[in-house]
Formats: sequence, C-alpha cells, structure tokens
Amino acid sequence: MTLFLDVDFLTVFPFSTAEESNGTVAKIITENKGPLKLRESAGNKARVLDEIPNGTCLLVIRQDNSWCRVIYKEQEGFCKTEFLKFFPDADLSMLTYRVLKTGDRGKDVLALKQRMQELGYIRSAATLTDRYTDETKGRIVLFQRQTGMNEDGIASQELQAFLFSDRAPVCTQTLPRARSGVLSGDDSSRVICGCCMGEGCECCGFTGWIQY
Repeated sequence: MTLFLDVDFLTVFPFSTAEESNGTVAKIITENKGPLKLRESAGNKARVLDEIPNGTCLLVIRQDNSWCRVIYKEQEGFCKTEFLKFFPDADLSMLTYRVLKTGDRGKDVLALKQRMQELGYIRSAATLTDRYTDETKGRIVLFQRQTGMNEDGIASQELQAFLFSDRAPVCTQTLPRARSGVLSGDDSSRVICGCCMGEGCECCGFTGWIQY
C-alpha cells in the first residue's frame, strides 16, 4: 500500500506501478510568503534558479535541518527545509503532474476534464476544451467536496494523482444548472451558457447560449 497525502486530506490506496525509492516527496508550504526560491547552492545569497509556487510538490534527494537538495522541473537545486512538508510514503508518480488552476490551458487540462466527465462531474454531452475556466474550477470543487479535500478549486498534484487512480469516486452530487454568463452581442436576452462557456453542451441545446 502507498500512502497518498494532502495537507488537508489523507487517503490510502494501492498503485500498480513499481515503487520508486530515489527520494522523498515534499510540498512547499510558504503560507503568505509567496513562492519558494530554488537556489544553485545551499545559502541565502546563492543564485536563484527558479521560484516554486506555494503548494507545489517536488522531489527531495537530500535533506538536512537547514537546506534540502531537490529536483524541480528537471532542475537540481536547494530549498530551505523550514518551508517543506515531507510525505515519505507518498507515491512519486504525483510529480508527473503540474498544478492546474483557472487560466491554465493545455493537453493536461483537457485530460483532467475528460476524467472528470468520465466520473460524472461534468455532463456527458458537454464539449470539452483545453482551458481551465471558472466552470472547471467549480467542478473541481465538487470533487474536493465529495472527497473531503480543501475546496479551493485548484487541481493540485495530489488531487490529480487521486483523480486518475482507480479509487476516484464517481459524482453523487447534483451538477450546477446552466447559469447566465457573458452577454453575446447586442441581444440582452441572449447570454453565453455558463456550463460550457459558449462551446455547446446539452444544457444549452448545443447552441452555446441560453435565453436570459
């Protein structure tokens, strides 16, 4: 059994992949201090290689009380230990995902939405795009609510690892009704469907808009 953890969520489920042992998963916890600096060497004056957003998981390959040697985005560097929360039993496969949030787009966003649709968190007839919209955020909140996770609407690496596992639950909640969105043209009675944001789905009869 492999332990899968989130700061506000804990569940246990098996993975079919072989266990890796070349490091430990840690999560950046900086609270209101912004991103954590990835430095070239262990020291506050060392060159900054990158900035790691709060909540990101990464691989720790060496640890001491002050600094940890880590790998982030295929870069090897150092981070301050005090801002890392360690999950020694977490499966390293979660590090293959990137944190997804409103405004992001890409094949991984589309794959996320396809999986959400498969589990019933998005209507089966809805047309999917590769954009992480406010509607996507709302459906992620549904998943977080059903699984007891922090309801922030962000698809963290831990969330995606769980979502794509065979332990992810199907949706048992009532999906939101199509709601008014952005005005379309000069017709004040015609608005973009809030479910598909104009892409067309069963809520709006695949027109992309609804009557106000």
